[in-house]
Amino acid sequence: MASLKVLIVGGGITGPAAAYWLSRIPGAQITLLERSSQMRASGQQLDLRVAGVDMMKKMGIEPAVRAVRCKEPGAQLVDTDGNTKAYFPAAEHGKGKQSITSEYEIMRGDLVRILYGLTENRANVRHVYNRTVANFTQDDESDPHGKVHVTFSDGRQEDFDLVLAADGTGSKTRKIMLGPDAPDPRHRTGGYIAYFSVPSEPWDSDRSTGCILPGGRMSRIIMTRKDCPELTRVYMMLGKRDEALDAALKSGDLAALKRAFAEIYEGGGWETKRFMEALSTCPEAGDLYCTPYEEVRLPEGSWSRGRAVLIGDAAHSATANGYGTSWGLIGPYLLAGELATLYEKDGALPTASVVRAAKEYEKIWRPVALSGHGGSQFGEALFPRSEFGISILNWVVGVAAWLRLDQYVGLDGFVGSWKLPDYPALDKDPVSE
Repeated sequence: MASLKVLIVGGGITGPAAAYWLSRIPGAQITLLERSSQMRASGQQLDLRVAGVDMMKKMGIEPAVRAVRCKEPGAQLVDTDGNTKAYFPAAEHGKGKQSITSEYEIMRGDLVRILYGLTENRANVRHVYNRTVANFTQDDESDPHGKVHVTFSDGRQEDFDLVLAADGTGSKTRKIMLGPDAPDPRHRTGGYIAYFSVPSEPWDSDRSTGCILPGGRMSRIIMTRKDCPELTRVYMMLGKRDEALDAALKSGDLAALKRAFAEIYEGGGWETKRFMEALSTCPEAGDLYCTPYEEVRLPEGSWSRGRAVLIGDAAHSATANGYGTSWGLIGPYLLAGELATLYEKDGALPTASVVRAAKEYEKIWRPVALSGHGGSQFGEALFPRSEFGISILNWVVGVAAWLRLDQYVGLDGFVGSWKLPDYPALDKDPVSE
């Protein structure tokens, strides 16, 4: 039996999903590499949508997801006095368009634990922590038995048949694959999204609750979600770039980042004063995380080079577009399916077959994964700053909610009709047989 030795760089959502599917190929030996010293089971609320729900079911994890999902009834828009101006109930999978709230809302840490659980006890999957890839080179594609020669951060070297970059929007593995002279494929599309946790109060709603704030030097939204009784999760969305925020992000100084947000949100109204005080003083707010709105834009045909392949956000990230988690599960399945199909046919995966599978994966997945690119994300043009403009917008959204227009112009569109391909070669599990 020919072997397929795979290195997956990145232990978030996409990496463990890839480890599961690739481990079902006969003879596969998988190494899942995580830069942190342990599994990173942290982060805020995620959702599974459209084909991502089908993917979850195919992986057999629906019962586990349902057991820990956040039971969010829907999303509401309030004014600065806390009055509800619009409400959109959660959309059940397969029943109408997708709403802001999915039937399958789950905390990131819970989903990571579920995905790791799929491979923690599999003999052909090795989990490696506290290590990164320093560099790698590849043998020429003309060599049917070519390898990827990887040097790790601790100086160790190892050869692999396939290297997958699942290390996110800022992927260092992608930079190595593309080469030092390749332009950075990340493009800013707006301001920022950030989140942190605060102690909850009895009046905090279990609905996803957003408020557009007047004034300030940029468009500002503050939003809450509540997945457990003791904590309220606060989300901040800003419409344009800010020098202080950019400097704080670049420095990695958490205190500076907190100060920058507190200054921007000063005088915002609604619960903003309480949230900013908590951001500065409460230990729960130590989980503050911020990322710019950006997209990864790579030319067609550049998701892979030889035996190195980009998956998940490393290939097609679009910040907060509503589908990142679903896409992070589906892409690995498609790549593994293409590889498994060729292996079943030929009994081996020479370089030409690996290259062919990678190109076919991109051909199938690129139109769907990029379908939301170039669209409107949170920015100055979408949200007014004047009290009058916000009142008009609140009224318009309220009418849309009353008429249930979200069922006609929901989030899914083209991607809602896309169906998962079926790969019979992945149906059998060689590890359990």
